[in-house]
Amino acid sequence: MLEQLVAQAQKLPNYDLNSWQPQFNGDIDLIITADGTWFHEGSAIVKTKIMQLFARLLQRQANGDYWIITPTEAFRITVEDLPFVIVAADYVHHEGVDLWQFTTNTGDQIYLSQLDQLVVTYNSEQPQPRVCVRDGLWGRINRAVFYQLALACEVVETTHGDHAELTSGPHRYYIGPA
Repeated sequence: MLEQLVAQAQKLPNYDLNSWQPQFNGDIDLIITADGTWFHEGSAIVKTKIMQLFARLLQRQANGDYWIITPTEAFRITVEDLPFVIVAADYVHHEGVDLWQFTTNTGDQIYLSQLDQLVVTYNSEQPQPRVCVRDGLWGRINRAVFYQLALACEVVETTHGDHAELTSGPHRYYIGPA
């Protein structure tokens, strides 16, 4: 199932959204829930290819709004948490470097290769891990993937106490207290 999702996503073009100058046409009844489900007019979008296309047309505005844009039109949508959910992680050898590769619920694959790309904050002592997917669009790391990452961490002793760090390529990422 995951392989089919990735294969479909890789067939879609990477649109140059920043070069488009669409006219804003207001809100559209499109919601991405916190669990990553996409709803249009109250009904879940069940066709994966439509969800993947919308995901490629998604843009985050400077004021924090999310828009679906085309070359001529733009519509604001609702995102309850983050627009993507990270559903898989693999430690892979890519271009001579060992990196974590994440897969989103829309089939996008991202290599953890930039310093500020993985952020873990805590809300009521619960981790809120996220990964930058592209262009200011973040994906929430689901619980199973976060546990997988936690098991791959090294415990590092610091003056502020022990904490867990994840290594990907040349970078180390703070995951939380050990």
